[in-house]
Order: sequence, then C-alpha cells, then structure tokens
Amino acid sequence: MDGHELSGTSVEGKRRVRLLVGASGAGNVINLPAYLHAMRGTDECTVRVLMTQTAASIMPTHTIGLVSDGVFCDGPSQFEPGHVELATWADQFVVLPATAHTLAQAANGLAGNLLTSAILAYGGPVIFFPSMNELMWANRAVQRNVERLRDDGHRVVEPELVRTWEIASGTMRELPGLPPPAVVARMVADATVASARSTDPGRRTGQLLKGMSN
Repeated sequence: MDGHELSGTSVEGKRRVRLLVGASGAGNVINLPAYLHAMRGTDECTVRVLMTQTAASIMPTHTIGLVSDGVFCDGPSQFEPGHVELATWADQFVVLPATAHTLAQAANGLAGNLLTSAILAYGGPVIFFPSMNELMWANRAVQRNVERLRDDGHRVVEPELVRTWEIASGTMRELPGLPPPAVVARMVADATVASARSTDPGRRTGQLLKGMSN
C-alpha cells in the first residue's frame, strides 16, 4: 500500500473538500491522471485514490501519487489505514473507471477488495463512472446491477460513446467510455455542492436512507 497520512489539510484556515476516487482495472485507467487533475480544480480539494490490484498493474501507484494526495491499494498493509477510515475521511466518493466486476460487487454488497470494502463503509451515495465493452454494458446482469445501485441511492453515470483503442481487437472503435475530464469534474463539483455533506458518517447514512425512501 502506498499513501499519506489521513490528517486534515486546510487552505488559509478553511478545510479542503475531501475527495476519494476509486479506480478499477478498465483499460482507460491509463487516463486517470487527467481526470484527477481536472477534479482537483483548485487547491481547495484534497484527492486520495483507492486502486484495485488490476488498476495498479496497468497504471502504477507511484505515477498516480504524483497527481494526488495519497494512493492506497490492496496489499499486506491494506488494513492501515483500512477501508473504514478511508470511507469516513471522504466528503465525496467517486469510482472512475468502474468495471463490471466492481459494479457487481458494490451492487451485491460484496467486499472483495479495499475499494469495494470502502464503498460498503461509505455512508453516502457514490458516483460510478462505468467503462467496459458495449456487449458487457448491454448485458442484462450488468444492467440489473446498475439499477440496484441506483435504487440504493447511488449515481451511475451513463457511459459516452468515445472513439478509443480497444485492447481486445487492437483497433480504434467507438466504445462506451468515460465523459471528458472537464465534464466529470463539473459533475463531481456539482454533486459535492448539492450534498453539502458532513464528514459525520451517521449524517451521511441518514441522507442515503432518506434518498432510498423517496
């Protein structure tokens, strides 16, 4: 595990917004630095990143550490700080990219790794940005998981068709992918302002339960 201490950071006495970004092992995790840079916006946002082992095998944690305030990954030391401390630290939780496997674990309450354990421990709605092959995205099982996450109060952003390199075929194709970094940053900023979420996990849980009852 790589990472920094989870102490609070402030700018001119004002506490920064704490953004936790989960990254799973889709091929376009190689673009994660551009998204982190966009989501940081100004220096008023602290960004920490949770990576699955597959994501870290594609995009090294030390590279992500250059554009974030801390990187955490599954490994022998994953219990320090651990998923609960990471989840309660965050004001906003984003998963980008979100693979079909991560969506399935989150939808079914599974805690197979540090990222999905943190999702379970987070008291508020998580924003998921899926990325996968169009056949996988259209699969009924994937769509059931998406609907279950939405029913549970989370936000699953519809993928955008983008022309990109497909690893499986070795060709350029239009595939369901991530919105541009600036669009993602605006979505995350709007969600953070709208929720005005406290770092108190009990309050976040109450907000999520309220959203589920509506």
